Amino acid sequence: MARARKSQAEKMKAVKGLIANINKKAGENVINFASDEEMAEQLRIEFIPTVSFALNSAFGGFPKGKFSLVTGDPDAGKTSLILETIGHNMRLDQDFTVCWIESENSLSDDLIEMFHIDPSRFIVHEVDPENGSAEASMDYAIAMAQAGVDMVVINSLKAMVPQKEVKDNMEDANIAISARLNAKFMRKVLSIISKSGTALVCTQQKSINIGCMFGDPSQITGGRAILYSSVLTLNVSQVSIKAGDPYYDMKEDYRRIRVKVMKNHVCGAKANPYTVTDYTVKLGVGTDTTGEILQEAYNMDIITKQNGGYFREYTDCEPHDKKNIRILPDGTKAEWRGAPVFQAYLEEHPEYFAYIKERVENGVSTLVESMSQEEIDILSGAEVDDTDLDIDDLEEVLGDAE
Repeated sequence: MARARKSQAEKMKAVKGLIANINKKAGENVINFASDEEMAEQLRIEFIPTVSFALNSAFGGFPKGKFSLVTGDPDAGKTSLILETIGHNMRLDQDFTVCWIESENSLSDDLIEMFHIDPSRFIVHEVDPENGSAEASMDYAIAMAQAGVDMVVINSLKAMVPQKEVKDNMEDANIAISARLNAKFMRKVLSIISKSGTALVCTQQKSINIGCMFGDPSQITGGRAILYSSVLTLNVSQVSIKAGDPYYDMKEDYRRIRVKVMKNHVCGAKANPYTVTDYTVKLGVGTDTTGEILQEAYNMDIITKQNGGYFREYTDCEPHDKKNIRILPDGTKAEWRGAPVFQAYLEEHPEYFAYIKERVENGVSTLVESMSQEEIDILSGAEVDDTDLDIDDLEEVLGDAE
């Protein structure tokens, strides 16, 4: 005789009873519906933003409570990207604390100072194979994550030396010992960072697969576990600055960095989560945020670029009127020949740059929008009586560019 099917209400009642039973035995909210407020909070992903607007737009930054892998060729910019991110977040959050585990012996006080990192909130452990091993360093990383530091960085997994390799002679073979160690580390650390909200970021060098006959011979070493466990995998490389680029005449002082998102399980809502993004770095300084915001503002029509000149225009003008509106409130011409000149102007007028940056970050592509009298005075430097201000006065005060 066929068993009678349960109704939907009976099924749901049984499921809810089972969930309550499991949570009573195993602990609070071990299992629950995604609609539950506490469970939804656990599933929500927060990010540690990079200093680059383009990178944040591409993948949001480094996710908290998750494992991110940064790979690439030697001297591609992997370490600098992470260090600059740390310095940026230390300026944003006075409590932001980082543990840096250094196995490549490449960290220096000059780098810490260059990226404006607060040494009092920057915990450093340098791996010494003679007095320790990769296992001990990974235990330190797990302990720091349990303590609740905001970020744990391992630079790099490839340079970590397992204890067995330290003790063995040079001629002894240790096949896949690093891969097995990385797999064990991933199994232990993932649940810990998920609970503490610590962002785990590891760098990993690429190696050449000498047996590869077709395609890209470079590959990420260290076993499959680190690739499976990461929710965000970035490939960092340098690309040349070609003729016609605004930075071409200054290419000796600048580097163009390309970041390709190889794996992205944190920005699933994006139309294409596997993006390729370029950003520019000034040697000895860091990411050229001014130029980056300038390019994005141009893409959004906040500023206009024509024949090598940069200027700001009204949003409601006709195309043939452009030549008549490049005048600032003080009567000077609002045009700058070339990106470096315009960037220098923005650096001299941080209030105007901050205003453009805010519009870019908020996705607003018009300047004549939602402006208070205080903002107008700050941007123009003009004394305007707000009691008699109408839309024509507003456009005259804004001018083309500050």
